[in-house]
Amino acid sequence: MPRLALTGAGGFVGRHVVSAATAEGWDVAGLVRTEESARTVTHAGGAPVMVPRLTVDALTPAFAGAGAVLHLAQIGSEKRGETFDAVNVEGTRAVAAAARAAGVPRVVYFSGLGVARYGMAPRTTDRYFLSKLRAEAALFASGLEVLVFRPSYIVGPRDGLVSSLLRQMAAGEVGQVGDGAYRMQPVAVRDAAAAVVAGISGPTPAPAPGRGPHRVIDLVGPQAITFQHFVEALAAAARAQRRPAEFRVRTIPVEEADRRAREGRGMPPEELDCLLCDEIGDARPLEALLGRFLTPLEEALAAAVRGTPPEKRPASPR
Repeated sequence: MPRLALTGAGGFVGRHVVSAATAEGWDVAGLVRTEESARTVTHAGGAPVMVPRLTVDALTPAFAGAGAVLHLAQIGSEKRGETFDAVNVEGTRAVAAAARAAGVPRVVYFSGLGVARYGMAPRTTDRYFLSKLRAEAALFASGLEVLVFRPSYIVGPRDGLVSSLLRQMAAGEVGQVGDGAYRMQPVAVRDAAAAVVAGISGPTPAPAPGRGPHRVIDLVGPQAITFQHFVEALAAAARAQRRPAEFRVRTIPVEEADRRAREGRGMPPEELDCLLCDEIGDARPLEALLGRFLTPLEEALAAAVRGTPPEKRPASPR
């Protein structure tokens, strides 16, 4: 039975990959830091492995015997003393070094859509995108076979974006930065997980002379859509399942959103950049990898709503 080791196994994408990989006959070692995440991995069908830090010494034994490593333990904003440099860059370097030490030939990495336009577009030229770019470069220079996925928003049960918007809809007001005309290309989490399994299951490509065995694929859905239309589509999915979705849209000027982000009172600056960056990609390579059409956005949103339970409101005092 082939073995897959993955960091960040207890997260939103990680638990779906655990389920998809075990269903395809992989023995999955899910690296986690907490008992709660360990229970998530077990429930998804994997074997949790406690690894408190992304260091070579801690990772190498956890990677032993694996045919591939999936690296998901990244951060999208700097909180609780964690920095992009320490986690996204140095953590990825440690993953590459541990994979080499353990004899793992293949590493799959989730980067970010827009990394290729660092320095070209203001909203993709920040410390977050730079850390993803540096992490990619570290993997490409590692001597390992590397498959990089650059995702847009990944949607599914309990994902961050859908969960936040459903809460806002239930409260009767959805915040929208600017005119909402910036685009995104959401991909269903089932497609993201299936792409990982397809990527680790296929044969190792023979590189051309002087070139490394590296591949980069945009992890995007079949439809590019503006944020405004995404909210409308999600609201339609919510109403179809009799979820509260009657709300007003409160427009937040971009300048105000940027100011709040700088002051630490709103969405973190890098998360705001990801929302506003207006990056879309080509879905055809992902479809070619999967050998099928991608999940339509309406179906992905219906599954996300269905799998995201409503928040319990506190009982009113009598």
